[in-house]
This record gives sequence, structure tokens and C-alpha cells, in this order.
Amino acid sequence: MADSRFFTSAGPFSVAALTEKIAIEKHDADSELSGLASLAEAGPKELSFFSNIKLKDELTETRAAAVLVKAEHAEFVPAGCLALLCDDPYRSMAEATKLFFPEAAQSRPPNAMQGAIENIHPDAVLGDNVTLEPNVVIGAGAEIGDGSYIGTNANIGHGVVLGRNCTVGANATISYAMLGDRVIVHGGANIGCDGFGFAPSESHVKIPQIGRVILQADVEIGGNTVIDRGALGDTVIGEGSKLDNLVHIAHNVQMGRHCFITATCAIAGSTTLGDYVQMGGGAKVTGHVEIGDNCVISANSAVLRSFPDDSKIAGSPARLRSELYRDQAFISRLRKKAQDDEEA
Repeated sequence: MADSRFFTSAGPFSVAALTEKIAIEKHDADSELSGLASLAEAGPKELSFFSNIKLKDELTETRAAAVLVKAEHAEFVPAGCLALLCDDPYRSMAEATKLFFPEAAQSRPPNAMQGAIENIHPDAVLGDNVTLEPNVVIGAGAEIGDGSYIGTNANIGHGVVLGRNCTVGANATISYAMLGDRVIVHGGANIGCDGFGFAPSESHVKIPQIGRVILQADVEIGGNTVIDRGALGDTVIGEGSKLDNLVHIAHNVQMGRHCFITATCAIAGSTTLGDYVQMGGGAKVTGHVEIGDNCVISANSAVLRSFPDDSKIAGSPARLRSELYRDQAFISRLRKKAQDDEEA
């Protein structure tokens, strides 16, 4: 349930208006929906959704005015609650949330303050309707696209380019980087810092990192995540990819489109990830390997070699999940046989 101190609702919306704007079955009901809430917390004027069968009891007891639900689960919707049928309630709820709270969808606060202009280099170029919170620093030659928002104490380095409608959270640092449209960088993130490049010797020699970071359109970067710029080429995060908090992406990583990288993952230098790769929390990938399209890497895995498209990967060192499960089953059988032999 959204707190009005932090989120301003664009609602209410009638059920009819809602069904015209998001991908659900059309309804002509005039009843108004004032907001959104979970099944357990929703009141008689709020919208909720049901996508997890484990929450069936919460659905049958909900007080929500309407629930986004698959047709196969509509029978569980209680009397007096309108079942809004859709193929993917979770996605439809996301669309509804963007409709009610457009500012939250962009991860920016309402009623932002304008910062002082003395920290903005005269050679920087700001588009229309750019919002700068206090103490923002923008370097020479930086370009900030129309409708973008820069949070308190954020530092946008010289030459950095932000596309349209980007959001940069408080205390974030962006340098040596090019961002596409609608990119979100949450607070404390560091984009474009030095890659970890040293020529080992008695006294290690630092290798200048002269590449960039490219964040393509609709990328989202979590809080305190660090992405190193390339040594010679670029570090690239593909369109639509989402990185959680406390992720580290090393120099020259090439990440495909629409990847999911969850918290505390790390990807070493010059590794390539295909499109739609998913990494569970705490997973690690070594450098100079290739992970194919649609691969899924389980949490806490340590990936030390390349894997082809559609691989399900787990373990440390990581291997195909089917191999891991087979080996674990074999060891369990050996243990049971040893126990049986001892008891015989």
C-alpha cells in the first residue's frame, strides 16, 4: 500500500478507464479504484492481483474492490470483488502501478527541489524539463536529455551523455559513460570507474582504462552497484537489462538484452553474457568466458567456464544443473548403501 507522504497517486480510475489502458479484459463498470494494495491489505476501493496459488486463502478472504486474475483462478474471487481477467496478473499489476504512480515508475520523488546552478559547468548541455536536486555536479561537455532527473549530491562527469527521461539517484557517480533513454541509476551506484587493470610485477603497474560504459535504453542499475569502464573497448549493458543492488560488473563485460542480475552478483572482466541471462543472488562468473542466451545461473554458483544457450547452471564449480542433481543423487545412494552395510 503506497504511503501518500512518498507517492502521489494519479488516481482514482474507474474500472472502465483502467481496462482501456492496460492489457486486461474490458469492463464498463463505473466503480472507482483509488489505489493498489496486496490481497491481505486491500480495502473496498483498491485493486490487487493474484498470481501465486500459495496465496489462495488471501484471495478468498480479500476485501479488494477488484483483483487481476487468470480465468482459471476466477472461481476463488469472493463475492463483491470484481475479477479482472488477464493472461499475466503480475505484469498487469505492474502496468496498473505505473498508471497510478508514474513518478514511482521512474524511481524519482515528486515535488523535487531545484539545485544550485554554480556546480553546473557552463559547457554542459541540459535539455528541457531537467530536474536537479541540491548539490548536483555536472562536468564540462556533459549532456542531459529532456525530462531527466538528477538526485542530491549526484556527480555527472565531463562528457557523460544521459538520454531522455533518465533518473540518477542521490550520491550516484557517473563518469566516462553513455546512457540511453529511460535509464535508471539508483543511489550510491558508481558507473564508469577504473577497471581493475594492473600489469603484475615487483611493483604492479596500473593500466590506464580508456574505454567507456554503455548503458542502453531502459537499463536499471541498483543501489551501490559498480560498473567499471572498459580498458580499451567498452563495458556494455544491453537494452532492458536490470541489475540489482551491490552488483559488480568488471571492465569490458558485454551483457546482452533483458538480463536479470540479482544482488551481490559479480562478473569478471571481458566476459560475455547473451540475451535474457538470469543470475541468482551471489552468483559469480569468471573472466573471459561466454554465457549463451537464456541461460539461468543459480544463486551462489561459481561459473568458471563457458556455457551454450539455454543452459541451466548451478554449483561451485558450476556445471549443468542436471549433472549436479545426478551427482548429488549418486552420492546420496552411496551414503545410504554405506549405512546399510554398516547396519548389516
